[in-house]
Amino acid sequence: MVKKKFFEKVKLLFSKACYVKQNFGKGFVAQFWDLIVLSRLNPTCGIFDYYTYRVFAVERGGALYTELLGGKSNEEFNRSLNKRNAVTPASDKLVFAVLCNAYNIRTTEILAIYKPTGIVPEFVKTHLTDISELKAFLKREKMPIFVKPVKGSLGQGTFYIAGIENECEKIIDKGGKAISFDEFIEKTIGLKVSHRYSPKAGVSLQRIVQQHSAINEFTQTDTPSGLRILVLNTGSGPYIHRAVWKIVTPGNISDNFSNGAYGNMLGEIDVVTGQVGGAVDRYWPDAQLLEQHPVSGRKFSEFTLPLWEKVKAEVLNASSIINDMGAMHWDVIISEEGAVFLELNDLGGTNILQVHGKGLIDSELKKSLRQMAVLQKGSVFARFING
Repeated sequence: MVKKKFFEKVKLLFSKACYVKQNFGKGFVAQFWDLIVLSRLNPTCGIFDYYTYRVFAVERGGALYTELLGGKSNEEFNRSLNKRNAVTPASDKLVFAVLCNAYNIRTTEILAIYKPTGIVPEFVKTHLTDISELKAFLKREKMPIFVKPVKGSLGQGTFYIAGIENECEKIIDKGGKAISFDEFIEKTIGLKVSHRYSPKAGVSLQRIVQQHSAINEFTQTDTPSGLRILVLNTGSGPYIHRAVWKIVTPGNISDNFSNGAYGNMLGEIDVVTGQVGGAVDRYWPDAQLLEQHPVSGRKFSEFTLPLWEKVKAEVLNASSIINDMGAMHWDVIISEEGAVFLELNDLGGTNILQVHGKGLIDSELKKSLRQMAVLQKGSVFARFING
């Protein structure tokens, strides 16, 4: 099995090298020397990072070589700034909702929590403890409803209920497809336990967030295209370091990128102005840099996210309230009223923040990390920061 995986990796790398040679005109020898320089300048990067982040297309030894955070150091970057006793709001969406409710941070409206054992916060309208109660709730509640695990990530266990039929024996999804109630349970509450889903924590049934009409028009769908905003607390107050727009393709119920598997895209955002740059449809080297939305035909460069100044202010305010984390990966939707906070991530993926040709660890951030981060002595990440 180990040998098989090794040869699969070699085969994949060779295919990427061939793709770069054919489509970008960079031969195998040139790629080899790029990789040597990258390994010397940036110990966090591996061979796959060279291809994933389009290092092959920039000047050898340039800024991307020295500022890119490689995949093997993603977790250490976040852990170095986020103490384990401070990340509960990021790991438990119910705790997150409690804090948002207490501090008037706009978030999704929780209609009910399905949780067979344990208590739920007082502001939650309905506590469902068994399947019969869930069925009764769905029969009387206005649709649509979004189902989401209290502890989960990468869209596992989520479901968009557009309607019900036959006394809840059939559940209708956003695309109009009908599945049985049992199938719905298998996809949500009954989802098999994994490290990304904890059924004991419960499942949240939420009112659908209505995103800003300007975004609906641009994307040609009312499924929210959320923002991933990285806020850093590095001693002098929070600041927005990087943001990316997770652009939903019509027909999808989630903005998860999943390397373009569902057609979703990642749009670059100027954090100062809110102007959108080009969008990519997958990771490099076989990504496309799109200049216009494939459905609406609108040019990305001519679109600025609505209410951007207000959204920034609300994100910084929330980061000042929930302020024990040094690296805060916010998932936010823009509504007609401003930012709606979906969740806070602790070990948020840095990959989607670097696909537009800019490394995450610039010189100023390196300086802050040397002063504030808890670095593991002798680790690759520590060598990168202190090198």
